[in-house]
Amino acid sequence: MTTITSLNRTAPVTANPVVAGAYTSNSGAANTPAGGNSSTVVSLGAAANSDAQVKPLVWENRTRSTSATLMAQNFNNQPMAGRLKGLGGELLKQIAYDGEDFSQSVQQAPTGVQADTYDMLVSPSQVSQHGMGDNQIALTVTTRSGVKVQLKLDAGDGSIAVEAKSDGKLDETERKALGQLSEAFQKSIDALTEDPPRIDLSGLTQFDHNALSSVDLKAQVKINPKETQQLEFHADSTQRTVSFNGPAGSAKIAVDLSQAASWGSKAQQAKALNNYLQQVDQAAGRGQGNADMVSMFKNAFKDMNSDYGTPPAAPANSILLTDQDRAMTTGLADFNASFAQTEVPSNPRKPQEKDTFEYELSQKTSITGHSQLDRGISQQQQAHLKASYHAPVSADAKLALTLSLNSQNYKFVTVDDSASSSTNISYDKGNLAKATLEMQASRSTRILTFTLGKLKDDHTTPSGKSMSRDLLSTLEPERDGLPQLNDTQRSMMLSRLNDQIFMKANPDAIPNEHT
Repeated sequence: MTTITSLNRTAPVTANPVVAGAYTSNSGAANTPAGGNSSTVVSLGAAANSDAQVKPLVWENRTRSTSATLMAQNFNNQPMAGRLKGLGGELLKQIAYDGEDFSQSVQQAPTGVQADTYDMLVSPSQVSQHGMGDNQIALTVTTRSGVKVQLKLDAGDGSIAVEAKSDGKLDETERKALGQLSEAFQKSIDALTEDPPRIDLSGLTQFDHNALSSVDLKAQVKINPKETQQLEFHADSTQRTVSFNGPAGSAKIAVDLSQAASWGSKAQQAKALNNYLQQVDQAAGRGQGNADMVSMFKNAFKDMNSDYGTPPAAPANSILLTDQDRAMTTGLADFNASFAQTEVPSNPRKPQEKDTFEYELSQKTSITGHSQLDRGISQQQQAHLKASYHAPVSADAKLALTLSLNSQNYKFVTVDDSASSSTNISYDKGNLAKATLEMQASRSTRILTFTLGKLKDDHTTPSGKSMSRDLLSTLEPERDGLPQLNDTQRSMMLSRLNDQIFMKANPDAIPNEHT
């Protein structure tokens, strides 16, 4: 067994002895120029104890690297969905540690080439597979010094191609920051190529902002012969955005990181994130959302809001939020998020009746005032659900809609829900002047009941509730002649108040105004 090393890496990396081989040139030449037209025979010797049938391959060039080793073993031992296994992370490490541009592509040799004669042909004129695969991944990382590093990977039924390049020289800090992203990059690839696909962006948001300026990921992955999953992700010091669409549906999430003053503690953020995710689950249950789509949205929403990093230093004379102010906010960065599942005409006899699901969720915070003494903080949470679905006429009945008239006994349900919560707190000359909590929720459920395809009942059930509370006496009970709270009592009161500010999708869950 021979080891393969990248061009400049000092420590050799040993390939898997069961499935991998090693490049050894039969011609004695070290490299073939990428633009050359000659073909060079090179063996790719499989380990003696391997039972895998190694396919003859044609390569773009003979540049030796661990990435090329992975390409060979993935091509011979992985289905198309797994042909990028380990390759993204290894390629990012390679350019981070070696600092060298790299390009390589491989495809199966033409019919008639015998594996026991030679396993590898180098033929640049025959290999042009970059951008040709059904699975395409592109990562772009821009450093603080302005250097742009680009990685491109694609894989198809008959080829794998990778390319890595930078438009400038990387310093050691930038190299280290790039290397630290390798595992996160590979995890994002692995998640997207699963069936059903997942979203895993958590590591890509956690880059070193002192060394790197932004991270962009674009992906297109073939899920089956007819369907593709697409994703676009961007993160920098002021924002994070992601959009994706595929067989289950589409989603968009944008997080505003420009107002770090509104961020709460890690514990407060975790509580708020959990609350929002619970609201997504509640909406999914009420609107019968597609489980795969709901899962992808929740994973993406969590990744985009899990850790914002260290807040930048606040400018001089900027407004700072006190514990009292933070009790009136969620502690999360502001965001806009939405997703919609692919419409499904599940009743073949009435294709106009579609199962649908659309959900929107947002938060907006405003900090105003000329100084700490006259500051004002307001925050708005909003959610909206629109959905429709088919259901059996009774809990013990079975829904099996076909073209047969006898199958047309069912309910067609449409829901239209909205919810909001608004908090406001302001000060005049340093004294608390206003503190309010307003909450609203409305629901509308329409149920059309059909028997043998004929409408027998059309019933709409509306419900709603709103609430407005003045919190001045809650925050300062001495205004009503009650004893002033000590530090422990005040901390407990602020914690309870923070629990109460989250919007309620169910009108029945909204407390009375003086609760």
